[in-house]
Amino acid sequence: MADAPPTGKLPDDVKPLAYTLSLKIDPRADRFSGRVHIRVKLTEPLDHIWLHASEIDVDRIEVTDALGKVHKAHFETRDKSGVAEVSFDGTLPAQNIELAIDYNAAFNTKLQGLYKVKVGSDSYVITQMEAISARYAFPSFDEPRFKTPFDVTLTVPKDEVAVANTQPMKETVSADGQWKTISFAKTRPLPTYLVAVAVGPWDVVDGPTIAANSVRKQPTTLRGIAPRGAGPQLKWILQQTPPIIAYYEDYTQQPYPFDKLDLLGAPDFSAGAMENAGLIVFRDALLRIDTNSTASTYRTSFNVTAHEVAHQWFGDLVTVPWWDDIWLNEAFATWAQGKATVDLQPDFQGDLSRLEGTLGAMRSDSLLSARKIRQPIRSNDDIQTAFDGITYQKGAAVLRMFEEWLGESNYRQAMRKYLAAHAFGSGSSDDLIASIAAASGRGETLQAAMRSFLDQPGIPFLHTKLRCDGGKATLAVSQSRYLPYGVVSSDNLQWKLPVCVRFDRGGKRSKQCFLLDQAAQDFAVDGGCPDAYLPNADAVGYFRFAMDAADSAALRPLVATLPPTEQIIYADSVSSAFVQGTLSAGAVLDAMPALATSEIPQVATALLDQFEWIREYLATDATRPILDAYAMKLYAPRLAALGLQPLPADTPMATEMRVRLVGFLAFVVQDKALRQELNRQGRIALGLDSGGTVDLTRVNPDLRGAALKAAVQESGEPAFRAIIGELAVNHQTRQRYEMLAALGATHDAKLGEDARNYGATPAVAVGEISSLYSSHVAERENRQAFWQWMKTHYESLAARLPDQTQSYILRVAGTGRCSKSQYEELQSWFSPRIPTLIGGQRVEAQSLEAIDQCAALRAHAGANALGGWAESHR
Repeated sequence: MADAPPTGKLPDDVKPLAYTLSLKIDPRADRFSGRVHIRVKLTEPLDHIWLHASEIDVDRIEVTDALGKVHKAHFETRDKSGVAEVSFDGTLPAQNIELAIDYNAAFNTKLQGLYKVKVGSDSYVITQMEAISARYAFPSFDEPRFKTPFDVTLTVPKDEVAVANTQPMKETVSADGQWKTISFAKTRPLPTYLVAVAVGPWDVVDGPTIAANSVRKQPTTLRGIAPRGAGPQLKWILQQTPPIIAYYEDYTQQPYPFDKLDLLGAPDFSAGAMENAGLIVFRDALLRIDTNSTASTYRTSFNVTAHEVAHQWFGDLVTVPWWDDIWLNEAFATWAQGKATVDLQPDFQGDLSRLEGTLGAMRSDSLLSARKIRQPIRSNDDIQTAFDGITYQKGAAVLRMFEEWLGESNYRQAMRKYLAAHAFGSGSSDDLIASIAAASGRGETLQAAMRSFLDQPGIPFLHTKLRCDGGKATLAVSQSRYLPYGVVSSDNLQWKLPVCVRFDRGGKRSKQCFLLDQAAQDFAVDGGCPDAYLPNADAVGYFRFAMDAADSAALRPLVATLPPTEQIIYADSVSSAFVQGTLSAGAVLDAMPALATSEIPQVATALLDQFEWIREYLATDATRPILDAYAMKLYAPRLAALGLQPLPADTPMATEMRVRLVGFLAFVVQDKALRQELNRQGRIALGLDSGGTVDLTRVNPDLRGAALKAAVQESGEPAFRAIIGELAVNHQTRQRYEMLAALGATHDAKLGEDARNYGATPAVAVGEISSLYSSHVAERENRQAFWQWMKTHYESLAARLPDQTQSYILRVAGTGRCSKSQYEELQSWFSPRIPTLIGGQRVEAQSLEAIDQCAALRAHAGANALGGWAESHR
């Protein structure tokens, strides 16, 4: 009987040593062809081996043994996950052999493997191999532990631009002059998921050379690559990149590991960006920047570039051996990105952005179904769902918390030793933890503390109480798992966590850190009894807290004087108490004024998500006008002072404040005057009143999306049709996202149906689908109609989505549900389909639990949750 195909890890009896990969690619064709030679080590006698290939037609395969003898071989795909068997004509002894496989395949249509994108009359071919999509591009051992050199050769039409991970070394032209063949330098050892090529009519822009320094003795070539005509928009990000490289080289004391760096903007891409060694691929919207770009585009572009460049060390130089340690790649890049942004671009408020990211991860981590940072990987579904906020933002927050506890110098020393010890190889969680433990001198204490965060899910929840006696102070701290209202867990999870507390004595502030390693402990407070304290100094701890009532009352008058990060973490304590059912909706609303006056947009708006939830699920026709008037009183004067047009003196904070307040007042509070002004601006941009053409540069770029959305909602069909027409000719990706979101936001039933159907056509690229449908279901007026439409279009929509994001369809269908009947409706329809929905099991559990939590909190608050508060705020 034939062996069962290994759908998890491949067996250890075979190890790839090197690849030679030749691809013939014409972006105007529907298929490509390739030949791959893989030098393989057999560690024991075998008559067959396992590898990966998916949707590939093999034309010829042969095996050459160590003595040069050629053997017949048979290739067969054995599992739909892409596991393939190569069987020999007999048993081969342990030795090094060479597989040679000629094959052909269609260009992928789901933004994975080797895929094709059309922009107008131009065609582009791009790769996206992570996590397990190299198998769509070439037969391979598609696991991260197998790092080998790659020799890549591309044969392409003579007028196309072709790039790969390394510098081109040789170019020849075919006898008929129609093709050129480019051979690239051998790569350093790479896993298959970091191999990258791109072919098309690209603009190639030389960036500033990355100068040699004390760490890297040779200069490094930097280029930007964009779709035809977009090259000039790459200038800004190319100027930002050399300082990022130098920053990481100084921190790690490891030179940039590869022979060049290309930043390529793909016209359609499934992720934000991908850290391919020497050829980082982005959604082109992240690189294309000009005078019509939003302020958030500058920030996001820098942040994502800092993240992907960090991966050249954390992920590419040192790679995880298996996907259960993918947090080492993503959390480290997120952590490093935050450091680089704070130090290199202080105006971008990287410290506040990463904190908001941490709080976003906490929302997911509040679920009982939350995954661990280091989650066991047993199936391809587990791999595809590992790239989430727990891996990225929670992982980064945990790294930063331990950095704060151990000291930046010790931490930096540990990072340098870890990278040096595992350069061009693999490194695991255990390797990293051992390095940090050794550098910090905290040994087993550090190891146990880090593992308590890596190997169990959830958020620590601290209860604190200050006791003062005879001038001496003690802080009593106990811990449990943070759980929303109505959620009960039999797990008695405990953490070993560093806790840094801010103490205030007459306006003088100090910080003291403790290690909480028991269920409850008392800590002596240095300096005597404080006037007040905050349990999470600088907001670097990954935990939530509830203070004793008297302690909380002592802190409340000081909130406005806290640093911005601590004001945000205070706001989170208010919000999380409400979600736990221990604080009333009225108390949340009454906490808003202390924050609303801040000049820091992230502080001023810190409770607006909770306000929106209260407005949607607790407010009635009687109380909603009072709620809206309250919000208008707090925020409308602030927006009036800022105005809707940018001013020369605007700071980045002023711009961000304007954007946030416009979004809140126009589309949550529904301020009629503001909506009409945005509609007027949207109509101007769309040429509706002048009989002219669409020109989106006529509106403030930071409010362009809001103006288009207001125009569709207020002006209806004329605005909707104008946007449809513009989408047919406009290839500015960022503007396309905004236009699609505006279409989705319609409240008109007929236009809603048109929007849903439009999203299912090729006019909307795969990577644009979420812009339309996420905006659509964000409007409660559209949710029921979308649900009915989705049920009849489920198969075709799921078939378009990349494997890694296929479960998006379930997430979007669950948006806004907050009742038992809505829970049952979603569960009943999706449950039979979960086995065939990639990532569906985990996403179903999380979606249903979120609905259950929402319904429980809504019921707990009661039908008259705002009655008393509204009466006192008339």
